[in-house]
Amino acid sequence: MNPGGAFDALLGALRGVPPDPRLWTAVIELANRSWLTPALLSAFTTSGRIDELPADVRQYLRFIHGRNRERNLRLRAQLQEAVAAFNRAGIRPILLKGAITLFTAPDSAIGNRMMSDLDLLIEEFDRATAEVSLTALGYRQATGQHGLWRPQDPGVVELHARAGVIAEYGIGEVTACLLEQHRDGATALLPSPTLQALNLILHDQIKEGDYWRGCIDLRHLCDLAALSAMPGGIDWVYLRAALPGRLWRNALETQALTLHGVLGVTIPLITRQRLIPKLQYQRRMAQIRHPRLAAPLRIAGATAWVLRRIRTKDRPEFTVTDILPRIWRKLRQGRRKAAEALMGVHLGPKL
Repeated sequence: MNPGGAFDALLGALRGVPPDPRLWTAVIELANRSWLTPALLSAFTTSGRIDELPADVRQYLRFIHGRNRERNLRLRAQLQEAVAAFNRAGIRPILLKGAITLFTAPDSAIGNRMMSDLDLLIEEFDRATAEVSLTALGYRQATGQHGLWRPQDPGVVELHARAGVIAEYGIGEVTACLLEQHRDGATALLPSPTLQALNLILHDQIKEGDYWRGCIDLRHLCDLAALSAMPGGIDWVYLRAALPGRLWRNALETQALTLHGVLGVTIPLITRQRLIPKLQYQRRMAQIRHPRLAAPLRIAGATAWVLRRIRTKDRPEFTVTDILPRIWRKLRQGRRKAAEALMGVHLGPKL
């Protein structure tokens, strides 16, 4: 089967349009890989076409959505407990990515998005206090990954101390774009839709190397579409002007073009005119739609990404003595885990 056909059918399903019955297996497989299976149930329910689905598909989607809802409710309780502990220590954390959904979504929508962990942004000088607060709740450092965890919890708490691009702007400007949010006695800060988009784009494109590897995180692309539809939406012109350097602007515009081309989101013309982002977008589509081109393009992209990490301070976190044992451990878990070890990223739901 042409991978592009399954990809297009999944995009239609995310709009609530049932695919050709012959494509259901491929669509479900791609949705599972993209962490979008719960979103399908929501899409078909919203479009009023849930009864048009085959009975086994409906049953499967409801099962996955229900289990994801249970997990997200546990994640929400875990998040509220952590935020309340920070509040008692005088810290108001800034929520990132899925933590925003957990803190703000109504119970009826809490199962629509799959997520892995809890990302919280704090001031650098608050890190020690925040870690003490979590330790008092029974958390300990997670072995082999960033963050703190407890055996009884579904997710890891990752503390980011003004990490990444937000640090480039200074706390004054960031604070002006934050909204205070309360939930069951806990208080956190939420970034504006524009800052949320900035975090998602640069997390995927720069931190995880999607710009070099030509990958697409379709789940995050759907998040960007939702942010674009919020009041005020995403200020693309501001982001384009604010980002330092051509590389970051190319990464931004590549993601904007992908959002426009894949999900039909309207973006300003100025963000989709330059040649390099256009070529990057076409390369991304070629990797998804053309199997014969995908393998060499992905190998070239992965090589470029590893070389970049070696050249920069953001190099993979392994030494000469532990690289072979690390790769061997990952190979025993599968080729995908070995690739993660080499590239220093969690591939997750990448296409």
